[in-house]
Parts: sequence; C-alpha cells; structure tokens
Amino acid sequence: MKWKRWLAGCLSAAMLCGSLPAAGAADAAGGRQEDLDRLMEILTEKHPDFFTKVSEQTVLDKKAEIERNMAQMDDFDFAVALSELTALGGDSHTMLGIGQTLKEPQLLPFAPAWYDGRWTLAGTAAEYRDYIGQQIVAIAGCTMEEVQHRIAPMISYDNETRLRRDLGSMMYIVQILEHYGLVEKDAETVSVTVRDAKGRETELSYPVLSPAEYAALGEQGYVSQAQLRKAVPPTEPDRNTVYKLLDLGQGTLYMQYNACREDPDLPMDTFAAQVTEKLESGAYQKFVIDLRYNGGGSDGVLYPVMYAAQQFLVKGGAVYALAGENTFSSALINTVQLKDIGATIVGAPTGGSVDHFGQITGFTLPHSRIQGQYSNKFIDLGSYEAASPYGIESFPPDFAAEQRFDDYLNGVDSAVQAVLQQIPEKLVLRQTAAASSAGLTVDGRSSSAAAYTIAGCNYFKLRDLAMAFADTRAAFQVTWDGAAQRVTLTEGVYTPVGGELAPLQGGTKPAVRAATEVYMEDMPLLGKMYRIDGDHYFKLRDLCLILGVSVAWDGETGMISIDTSKPYLQ
Repeated sequence: MKWKRWLAGCLSAAMLCGSLPAAGAADAAGGRQEDLDRLMEILTEKHPDFFTKVSEQTVLDKKAEIERNMAQMDDFDFAVALSELTALGGDSHTMLGIGQTLKEPQLLPFAPAWYDGRWTLAGTAAEYRDYIGQQIVAIAGCTMEEVQHRIAPMISYDNETRLRRDLGSMMYIVQILEHYGLVEKDAETVSVTVRDAKGRETELSYPVLSPAEYAALGEQGYVSQAQLRKAVPPTEPDRNTVYKLLDLGQGTLYMQYNACREDPDLPMDTFAAQVTEKLESGAYQKFVIDLRYNGGGSDGVLYPVMYAAQQFLVKGGAVYALAGENTFSSALINTVQLKDIGATIVGAPTGGSVDHFGQITGFTLPHSRIQGQYSNKFIDLGSYEAASPYGIESFPPDFAAEQRFDDYLNGVDSAVQAVLQQIPEKLVLRQTAAASSAGLTVDGRSSSAAAYTIAGCNYFKLRDLAMAFADTRAAFQVTWDGAAQRVTLTEGVYTPVGGELAPLQGGTKPAVRAATEVYMEDMPLLGKMYRIDGDHYFKLRDLCLILGVSVAWDGETGMISIDTSKPYLQ
C-alpha cells in the first residue's frame, strides 16, 4: 500500500535501495546534539555548496531553533526538524529518510494523484468509491495550496514539480498533518473535500487508522483507481524490466527505459544492436524513448541507443522522448541529451532540474541511525544547446501531454497517443550557416581555424581542429572512409592532407545535418555535425566533451579558449 512505499521511499530512489533501519530512541539530549552536529558538518563541509539558495545565517538560526526545542521533541518531531534543516539547501539529492521514526504511523484511507493539472482522488475507502476522479480541494478545511505551503519545509526539492511529487506521498500520513497544524492531535476523523466537474463540493470523512486497520481494509474496503480501469495500455510501466521494445503499429517503435543501469540479462550493447536493426529495417518512421518512470542511475548507459536515435533522426526519422515528474537525475540528463540531438520532448515537466547537484554519498546519523544522502557535485548542463535556456528548474516538454484521468481509466496512454496522432513535427535537417567572427586559442596559442555559426553555436571542420590540437595532449588523427561514410578519430598527431585552415568567405551557406558516422577509435560519437560545401563541420563543445578538455567562451572579446590540461566541466 502507498503508506509502505512512503516509509521505504522517503529516501530518493537514487540513493539506498531497501528499507531504512528503525531509528533508535533519541531522547538523550547528548545523542540528539551529536546527530545535529554531524548533520551540520555534512551539509556545510561535505556538500559542494549548501548555501547556493540559502544564507549561512538562516541555516545557523535553524540549528539554534532545533537546539532550543530538542529536549521537548519526540523522535518524529526531531527527525522532521532535521529534515527541514537539510531541505534548506534546495537540493533534491540531499535529504534525510525519516519514515521509520514513525513506529506506528496513523493513516487516512485515501490517495491523491496529480491528473489534468490538479489533485485528484485516486483511491479511497470503499464507501466513497463514486468520488474517485474528482478534484481534491481541501484537507481538514485547508486548501491544497495551504497544505503544500505547510508541509513543504520538510521536503528537499529544487523545483515545483519535485515538490508536488513528494508532497503526494505525505498527505495521508496523519502525524505529518498534526506536526504542521493541519489536524488536531488525537483526531479520530479527518475531512477531505472534493469537487465534481459541475463545481459541486462534498466533504468526505475519513477515519484515522493504524497500519493493521489500514491493511485489513483489503480490496473490498479500499478502492483504487487501478480497480476501475477498463483496460491497461501496452506502455504501462513494467517495474520488473529495465528496458524493453514494443511495436506500437503505425510505424512506431517504442522503448521503455525504467532505470539508468544495465540489465545483466540483456547487456545494453546487445539491446542497442536490436534497436539499430529495427530502425534500419525501414519499417519505422517514429522512435519513442520513454523516461517517465526513470529515477536515474548512470547517464552513460543509454549512449548506444542515443547514437542509434541520432542516426535515425538525420536519415529522416522522428524521435520522441517521453518525460514527466518521475524523470530525475541521470534520466533528466538523458532527456536533455536527446533533445540536443534533435528529439521532441513529450509529456510533462521533469521532476529533476536541468542544472542540479548530484553524485550522491549516503550517511547514517550516529545516535538516531537516521539515514540520508548528500550531493558531491554540481552538474551544469548549460553546455548542451537544448539546456542553455534553463537553470535549476524543470526541463519542459516541447509538446505538453500529461496523463489524463479519463484516458487512464480507458487504458489510453495520453503521451503516446499524442505521438501517434497529434505531433507531426520532424527534425529540421537544413539550417543556415554564417561565417563566425569568433577567435580560437588552444593552450594559449592562436589558431586560424575558421568556424560557421549555426543556431548560435560554433562548428569547425574536424581537420582544422586536428591541426589546432596537433601539439597538445589531446592530439588526434582524422580518417575518412568514403565507402562507409564514416569519419574516425584516433589518438596521435594529425597528418595534414591539404586544404586545412583555409579562410572562409563571408556571408551565409546552406548547412545540411550530416548522416555521416563519427567514431573515436571503435566508439560511435554523439554530436551534431553539418555538411557545408562538402566538408564536415562538428559542434565544438561536442568535440571538447568527447576529448575531455576545457572550453570557455568570452563574450566581450569574442574568443573561444581551449585548455587541454583541464577537464571538460559539465
């Protein structure tokens, strides 16, 4: 049941799989002070920049408030206070898991879910089954906006989508409602107000139940939205599968990608070869990659499939990435990468933020044994063209298609339906290239390599860049295979073939997205490349990412500076 998922899932799915250990009795002031001091040390010394969104004084004031009141707190109130302290950083990856400090949670037999841009009654005690699907407008007389405002301080979030997602798993935990003054202590019932399509409101009265009483309701005493479905779509999330393929008909190949990790029974290289074979068969015009249920892992796992998608795009196919509130961490990075190569994003804003803290480490507080996690790195995705308009915020879809409640009941996947029937767009393969005025230095030396600007980004001939990198630690050779239409980069000092570093004429040129394959040794490379006057021009930042070297832009001087002694920072 949902309350069990809350207790086990108060820690992000990105952190520690499995349940939390029961918190020890934290009634000794010395033990609580030890926990508080340890948490402060982690947040202020181990986190890369906890004070990005909050002042140091605010954090110190919160610590002092906890110290003043800790002797009067019970275990749960103390855990909530620590959670509030942790949440001040505004980092979805840095949090505490406090669920099992509730040894006997009190529960309300209803479930909220977000549909059609509103809170919706998605599960209920059986006597109120006819109200499933109606809008939830209040809990205990407090509007949903007020409920969110009250509970938000204990939630670690860096965007509103993430806040709402986590809030939905807390509204039926009575101790949380009590802690924030939404219901009276020892209340026996709590009201939930719903509104139908005609605006008529009804107040439902729910008893406060123990876990045993809640479990005893069973399927007869508790009705969920799933019990009312007329059908289930083939794209329903399969929690037992890491990735799989489906033929949806209408020339559409669908991939469900539920975790950024490799399936030990089906290596990604093998799976990606299956994807490539199908996309090259000529049977498909659309390829859908579904990341709506993916909470993260390692963003590099999807690379072989993204390369296949890139080649499918530049040969005239259409690629769609489905995203939503559960798209988080590495899955968010993959969504940005897919958009960057030309995919259309469909669904809802992501739960993960474009720029975000991540790369987590787990910890356990010494006295209470409460577990948590903290970020080690700030991940700036601004180097991706698709991400540059955004910062610490959700990544929005190109085409909004949130799951509709009536579609859910009828077994229709709203986002997939939009791809099949509503979205005609394909990647624009032709662009206008203008000679760039940007200068280039590599390890402090000027280069006469000339660039074209396409959609605000600089593209250089690979052979020109090979000349510029010739005397550096990142030197590479360029080989062209005309029969295979493949460019291969290999380690080593470049051997000129003639025509390198030729100046560009002013004005504009037509640029066509190249279907040419680019390999680094034996590895295919993601990256935008255009053919201009018969030559291949590669996006500079994509190449620097591949080579692992630093690149910086100075807008005032119009200079691009590459430093091969420093790593590429993302």
